[in-house]
Amino acid sequence: MRSLIAALLLVMSAVPAAAAKSYLAERFDSHIRVLPGGSIEVTETVVFRFEGGTFDHVFRDIPTRRTDGVEVVSAAMDGRVLPFGGRSGEVEVGRGSPVKVRWRFAPRSDSTHEFTLTYIARGVVRRDPVNDVLEWTALPTKHDYTIGSSSVVFDFNAAPEGTPQVEVRRVGEHSVEPSTSRIQVVARTIRKDGWVKARLDFPQGALIAAAPLWQQRQARANALAPQWWIAAGVILAAGVVLLFGLRQRYDAPPQIDSGSRTYQEPPDSLRPALAGALASNGSISLQHAMATLFTLADRGVIVVEEEPRRWGQRHFTVHRHRAGAPLGPEEEALLDLAFPPGANGDVMPLSKVRTKVASGIRKYRDRVQDELRTMGLFNDDRNRVRRMFLGWGLGLLLLALVAAVTSAIMTRSFGGWPFLVPGAIALVAIAALIGHGALTPLSNEGVRRGSEWRAYAKHLKDVARDRAVLTHSTPTALLSLAVALGLSGYWSKLIKQRRASAPAWFHTIASSDDGAFPAFVAVGGAGDVSGGGGGGAGGGAGGGASGAG
Repeated sequence: MRSLIAALLLVMSAVPAAAAKSYLAERFDSHIRVLPGGSIEVTETVVFRFEGGTFDHVFRDIPTRRTDGVEVVSAAMDGRVLPFGGRSGEVEVGRGSPVKVRWRFAPRSDSTHEFTLTYIARGVVRRDPVNDVLEWTALPTKHDYTIGSSSVVFDFNAAPEGTPQVEVRRVGEHSVEPSTSRIQVVARTIRKDGWVKARLDFPQGALIAAAPLWQQRQARANALAPQWWIAAGVILAAGVVLLFGLRQRYDAPPQIDSGSRTYQEPPDSLRPALAGALASNGSISLQHAMATLFTLADRGVIVVEEEPRRWGQRHFTVHRHRAGAPLGPEEEALLDLAFPPGANGDVMPLSKVRTKVASGIRKYRDRVQDELRTMGLFNDDRNRVRRMFLGWGLGLLLLALVAAVTSAIMTRSFGGWPFLVPGAIALVAIAALIGHGALTPLSNEGVRRGSEWRAYAKHLKDVARDRAVLTHSTPTALLSLAVALGLSGYWSKLIKQRRASAPAWFHTIASSDDGAFPAFVAVGGAGDVSGGGGGGAGGGAGGGASGAG
C-alpha cells in the first residue's frame, strides 16, 4: 500500500511539471532562391526557446504537392551540420509526402537553440497562360507554437511583373519590401498555425522554358476529363434503366389513407413481435426479438434477476423456466438462440442473450416471416423484388469501393477525374438501397394493419411525452408492445417518472434502488447492441507542419 501511495504521489507531482512544458519560436526565417529550371532552394532557420520540461526532437514536414519532388540538402543545430540518421545527434529524413525531417538530440530544457534546414523543391515555378508564376507558402501552416518574427526573402534573376501578392493568416503585422531581384516580407507576432504566402508573376519564359512535370500531368488529366464525365454518365444512365426495370416487377400496394385516425387501444390481438414487424414495414430486427423476450417474461417462461453492480454498471441475468403452454414459432426461435445447447443451462447474462440473438437474428426473422405469411400478411413476390434492390445496392457499393481504390492508384496520371466512376456507381447503389427501404414485403392486408399499428405507436409515444393518457392499461402491461414498436427508451423514462411497479418476473437485489427496472427496460429493449479549426494555405506549394517534443 505504501508503494502504491508513493507511486500516486509521484504521478501527481509530475502533472504540474508536464503541464508547464512549453516552447515558442523567437523567429522563423526563410530564404527562397530561384534556381534555373523553376526549382527553388529553401533555407529555413528557426530559433526555438524550450521552457519547463525536456525536449529531445524537433520536426519539420514538407509537403510535395505542386512540386516535382523535395530533396533535403542539409540540416544543422546551433550552427553544426548534423549527419543523416535516426540516432541522437543526427537528422532523420523520411520519404513520401510530406517529407518528414526530424532533428534528434540529447534532452534539453530551459534553453534556446537554432535549427537550420536547406532543401530543394523542384518544379515549383508553374506556367500560366501569360506568366511564369512562383507561389510559395513560406511558413508551416500547422504549428502549435507562436512565432515572434519571420523574415521571408525571395531571390531571383528576373524582374517580376506587377506588385507581389502576399497573403497572411493569424499574423499580427507584416510589411513587404520589393525590388527588381529580391522581395522581403517581414511578419511579426505570428500566432499558432499562422502563415505567410507570396505570389510573384514573371514574364512567360523568364524563369522556365516549359511547365513543370506535375503541371503537364495535370493538363493531360484535364484534357481527358470529358471522357470520365461520359463514363460516369453512362453508368448513371445504365443504373437508372436497371432500377426502373426492377421497379416494373413490383406490384405496389394501394395507398392507405390513414387520415387523422388514432388508436388508443391495440388495433388487433397480434403478438408484439408480429405487430412490430408490421409497423416496421416488414423489417424485422433485434428490437422485435427483445420484445419477444418481454412477452415470454409476461407468460412466466423466463425470469430476470438483477445482479450486484460491477465497475458501476448494472448487470442482469435471464433464467429460463420450462413452459407448459405452447409457444409461438418466433418464441421458440428466441429461446433456442438465447439458450443454445451446451451453454450454461437455463441461466444466461442479459448481455450474452442480446449478443447471441443478434448474431442469429436471421433464424428469428425467418420464423416471423413464416407466421406473417401464414396469416396472409406477407407477399413473397414483393419481398423478392425488395431483396433484389438490396442485393444490387450492396453489390454496387462493393464495386464502388473497388473502383475507388483503383481510382486512387490512377490519380498520379489522371488526377481526381477517375473518382467520377466510383461516384456514379455509388449513386446508383444508394438509389437501390433507398428503393429497398421504400418498398414493402407486406401484402395489402399487411400494409393496412401496419398503418394501424404505426398510429398506435404514435399514441404510445404521445403518452410517454405526456401528450396523451393511457385509458385502458398500465405502462408495465404494455411494455412488450412498446419495445416491439421501438419505444423502449421512452417507456423506460415513463416507468421511472411514474414509479411504476416492476412486474413479478423481475427480481431485484435487496440493496437495489428504484431505477433497476427502468434501467433493464432501456438496456434489454433497445434495438441496437450499443448502450444508451481553421483552414490552411490553399493554392501554391509549401506550408506543411513543424514542432518540437
